[in-house]
Amino acid sequence: MMAKWMRAAMKLKKGSRGYTLIEVLVGMTILAVVVGTASTVVITMMRLTPQTNSWAIALRQVQNAGYWISLDTYQSQTIVVGTGSTYLTMTQPQLTPTPKTVVYQWQTTSTGQRLLRNDGTNTILISEYISGHSEPIYNTDNRTLSFDITAHYGNVTVPMTYEATQRVGPPQ
Repeated sequence: MMAKWMRAAMKLKKGSRGYTLIEVLVGMTILAVVVGTASTVVITMMRLTPQTNSWAIALRQVQNAGYWISLDTYQSQTIVVGTGSTYLTMTQPQLTPTPKTVVYQWQTTSTGQRLLRNDGTNTILISEYISGHSEPIYNTDNRTLSFDITAHYGNVTVPMTYEATQRVGPPQ
């Protein structure tokens, strides 16, 4: 048994004949286009999320290395470009009589290389997943340090070039 309100809703008013076949087909076509577009967007987002995450991780590693090396370069009085696993050695003037020495070293792991920073008190991990780096170039004329670092995570590779300038000149 149908409720009265249901029967009333199903009755056509005088002069109305319902939807034509053309109207139904046009409505279904519009609906198919909207659903197709929405499903394409969802599928694309599902594919891009892992790639975007990999890119963000690799970018963060490169930026972190650039940040720390640039900060220490700015504060350093002397910079020595290292050899082998020692990347850079920087001496920073302190308020105490003893200057602070910061050493950057590479450590090889199964996922690439890691950059470690040792300031004489602590050794901290600066960045990992490093797939390549250039030997830093220290220009004594304008007291700038230039270096390239490349990180690789997942299927994404992010290269960056940095140039940092010293604020403090070499000792007189």
